[in-house]
Amino acid sequence: MSARRPALVLRVPSRTEFLATIRDVTRRMAEVAGFDSAQADQLALAVDEASTNVIEHAYRGAPGRTIELRFRDEGPSLCVEIVDDGDPVDPRAVPQVDLQRYASERRTGGLGMHLMGRIMDSVTFRRGAHRNVCCMVKRKPTAGTEALP
Repeated sequence: MSARRPALVLRVPSRTEFLATIRDVTRRMAEVAGFDSAQADQLALAVDEASTNVIEHAYRGAPGRTIELRFRDEGPSLCVEIVDDGDPVDPRAVPQVDLQRYASERRTGGLGMHLMGRIMDSVTFRRGAHRNVCCMVKRKPTAGTEALP
């Protein structure tokens, strides 16, 4: 008989006050899955960014909606899905970030998708049954690997 790996579904209101809860749960699930605390913090940042995007863009700030987060330990990786029923997402419409120009212009905001892509090994988007699903996967570290390249 194989050991069951941790899985969790979390539903939170679409309000920024719940982002700390999302970060805390993500951090804990990452640690339980085998990531060290620095890597768990990075995963929490990526999931926070995706959740913030749902609140600000898919829901346009409407507080009466719900964000569903699905965490699955898949053995060699941790999968986190962020699900919403807001406006459709087209990741191709998000402009690429020129970090030097961004910093020289002292801009703020707009780095969420970039950070998610840098932290996670895979970030995909799909839409079905009037719901957006952002699926983020991070491979578990092996001996001698770093959290970010």
